[in-house]
Amino acid sequence: MMGLRMIAVEFGCGRALPWALLLCIAVGCSKSGSLGGDSEASSGGEDWGDEDNLAKEVPEDQRQKRVARQAGGKTVGSTKDYRPKLGKVRPVDTREYEVKAPSGPSPWGAADANSGRKLPKRPAMKSGAKSAYQEGLEAAARGDYPKARAAFERALAADPRSHEAAYNLGVVADRQGNAKKAVSHYERALRLQPDYERAVQGISTIRIRKGEPQSAVDFTRPIADKWERNLHLRAILADNLTAADRVDQAEEAARKALRRDERFVPAMVALAKASLKRGRVELADSILEQAVKIDRNNAELHFLIGERHRENGRLAQALASHRQAAKLRPDYAEARTALGLQYMAAGNYAQALEELQAVARLVPTQVAAHVNLGDAYRANGKYKEAKRSFDKALKMQSQLPEAHFNLGLMYMTAGDKFPGLNQLQALEKALAEMTTYRTQMGPKLRRDDPSTAFIADVTRQIDREKKRIEREAAQKRKEAERAARKAKMEAEK
Repeated sequence: MMGLRMIAVEFGCGRALPWALLLCIAVGCSKSGSLGGDSEASSGGEDWGDEDNLAKEVPEDQRQKRVARQAGGKTVGSTKDYRPKLGKVRPVDTREYEVKAPSGPSPWGAADANSGRKLPKRPAMKSGAKSAYQEGLEAAARGDYPKARAAFERALAADPRSHEAAYNLGVVADRQGNAKKAVSHYERALRLQPDYERAVQGISTIRIRKGEPQSAVDFTRPIADKWERNLHLRAILADNLTAADRVDQAEEAARKALRRDERFVPAMVALAKASLKRGRVELADSILEQAVKIDRNNAELHFLIGERHRENGRLAQALASHRQAAKLRPDYAEARTALGLQYMAAGNYAQALEELQAVARLVPTQVAAHVNLGDAYRANGKYKEAKRSFDKALKMQSQLPEAHFNLGLMYMTAGDKFPGLNQLQALEKALAEMTTYRTQMGPKLRRDDPSTAFIADVTRQIDREKKRIEREAAQKRKEAERAARKAKMEAEK
């Protein structure tokens, strides 16, 4: 069964948190719940062994460095994924879209009759287009979007009716930051295949990312109602309703799909997310446990289960579930962000950097990706690369206090190791960045914000460095005077 991998996308920036709390990303729910540490869903079905324990013993000097590098780092919310996934060429199976309703009662309510118009036929891609299409998929997986775009255009030229090629051109445009062109491609895919759920998902994602969830609902509802036999469309509608804070309607939309097929995993996932938003965490956990037993290869299920483990402090299980989600779907930016942040919190900076670099390649237009990557570079001592990432984020969003906070940490940590700066210059830049952070935070700045102690510490270091420079200068002057007197005495002899 094809899973839709839909998460309600909230693209706004939340309040930044210290690194000690950086694992608090994505699904926001209470810390009670029923997903046990030894449940079938807890580890994504794999045993990762002791090598992934988050609390390893390290030498004291390394621990001190970790504390210095981690202290106070901030993130811009979570790195939200581009929900649209590259479509793969596969045999057309109408059973995947059109499900016969059960004859008996359903746990989600009375079974619906299999009403509604027959779904439009999905023609297979012409053989002459498949090689170019596959080339496009491979190029996109490498992050070579220009080559991917050219390949998908060739595929569409070879088969002008290929809704998959039109859709994937939209995904490529979306990942390159051209939302307007992406929507144009998605609309073309919908004209070619009127019930194509991936194209509906793509357009919905862009509207939600722009802060217009109700617009996504208004767009999706008539299509889902028209093609009610396509349960994927109903699951997308449920997710959009959750994003628009219309949780009652979201739950009903998901249940409507489940009354047709009680094992339809995308609708179960949508219902679980609506339940989480309502605060019904035990119900959500129960649904997720049922769903993963039906489809253990659904990446979003493992991601959500990982989030629930993290919310309950089961970090080893959370790590395993997030890793399984990323393994099932390597382009899953949210899962890889979660991994990166967990590795950062555990002091595994090299692996954190690897994950967050991948995220920045997958979602290059998202501010959070570059803020998180910049801090990973900082933790790894790659200060020039860190500065470049923070600058990229600030170019996208000028009012970004989190980036200025992390720049302050970077300059303080780097000191005279930052190219072109001496210790005093680095400390002064650290102070300036942290002052900008406080200014941009304005009334949102909490009384116990770590920047207060940071500024006091940096100010003391600046004073000490200035005095040190003055002492060295005075010492050099004395030495010069002594040398001059000695030379004068020798000359007089």
